[in-house]
Amino acid sequence: MHKNTPNTSIPERRLLIRNGFLYCADKENTVIENAWVLIAGKKIKAIGNTAEAVPEYDDVIDAANKMILPGFVNPHWHESLAAPNHEKADDSDLVPTPYANGGNIPQLGKLFGFIAGVGKKISFEEGRAIARWSLWTQLRSGTTALGDLGSANATDALATAALDLGLRLRVSRWGSDIMIDEDGRINTIADTQEQADDWLALLENWHNHYSGLVGGMPSVTGAFGSSDQQLSLLADITQKFDTPYATHLAALKNERVVVTKAFGRSPVERFAESGLLSENLLAVHTAYTSENETRLLLENGVNLCHAPAHYGMLGERTNSETRQFGQLLREGVWISSSTDGDITFTGGMCEAMRGAHLNHNEALNCNTVCPPTLALKTGSLFGAKALGWLDIIGSIEVGKEADIVLVSVDDYRYRQSKHPLRTFLVTGSSADIDTVMVQGKVLIKDGRSTQFDEQVLYQDYLQAATSVRQRLGSPSEN
Repeated sequence: MHKNTPNTSIPERRLLIRNGFLYCADKENTVIENAWVLIAGKKIKAIGNTAEAVPEYDDVIDAANKMILPGFVNPHWHESLAAPNHEKADDSDLVPTPYANGGNIPQLGKLFGFIAGVGKKISFEEGRAIARWSLWTQLRSGTTALGDLGSANATDALATAALDLGLRLRVSRWGSDIMIDEDGRINTIADTQEQADDWLALLENWHNHYSGLVGGMPSVTGAFGSSDQQLSLLADITQKFDTPYATHLAALKNERVVVTKAFGRSPVERFAESGLLSENLLAVHTAYTSENETRLLLENGVNLCHAPAHYGMLGERTNSETRQFGQLLREGVWISSSTDGDITFTGGMCEAMRGAHLNHNEALNCNTVCPPTLALKTGSLFGAKALGWLDIIGSIEVGKEADIVLVSVDDYRYRQSKHPLRTFLVTGSSADIDTVMVQGKVLIKDGRSTQFDEQVLYQDYLQAATSVRQRLGSPSEN
């Protein structure tokens, strides 16, 4: 028998999760208060109510006083934990970020161009140690699938770290070959073909990886960071591999004016002309589009994503100025939530889904715009579609792989609640995650890794990050 051929003579062990409060996050919004879920191997085999006959099983997890939720899907994330942290506890260091006040496009172009080259300055082992800690913070907070939109790390190191932890990852190589300066001039800052060759290497190594956990997702910064040639190459490569790809598109108020001045076309128009508007595109922060552009995106099946808990940290006005994401959610459009990225852990998908639930209801002045069950789907089902994994994850349904999260609801916050998901989204946090399972394998139990010592992961990260920071420099020095 070939070593990669599964031995079908060995029966799959059957794991039963029972007595939990189940939110399936499926299209039907299935909710079962006293539920059981039967898992055989990697897949969900059956779902039922404890009042019904319970199927035979080999192992059992008692989920009494716990919610059973699909694993959270975070489709837009940047691994940036090699960057130095200069924050001060008294806020005396605060100045407007490049994202504030409509966005400083020249500053962002310089920053993103610098980040695009960081991966080549990090050794594989350094990158792996940094990524294992960064990925751990996501896994520990209930995220079972991540979409890397470009990170200050090396592609192979990120993918390998995900396999080490047992986490799903769409891994990227961030393309950014130009920047637009203060005078509106286009300056070349990187070799376009070299970055395209990196995309090819990424997909040759990680496209549809045999583990079922890792896949490729080439990305570009956005319309203000890529030449026409780079966008054309991205279209050619991703069409060849039929793979998801991603960008920040029409994300900032000032972006349209700057890009149109430089290229004679708006950000969305540039992507449309390059053949990049498709169901494989994940477009992030896309709140500043015209009515015709929004229609064009939806007609082409583009996946839209936002980071509703992160905008206030950066001074962006993405949710409240145009109110576009809330309006689209109310109309039934699948908008995924995400955490974005930072140089420290700034929240997981619980916080992102809370942002979607509360912010859109407030911005549109109605509590039915993004109710809890819809907020959950923005952090699970919709993200799975955005990453091209809708058929295998994103909801708890028979036939899908068993990516499952258990959340304890056994404390004072839940005593009077008949809607534990609402209580979790409003009062909970990433720290409330009790159990995390990917492909039927328990990776987190009682809030702790079943495979790694968290302190060892952290110390390995610190050692690697210290080494990297000594030679990386900063955008102003490069």
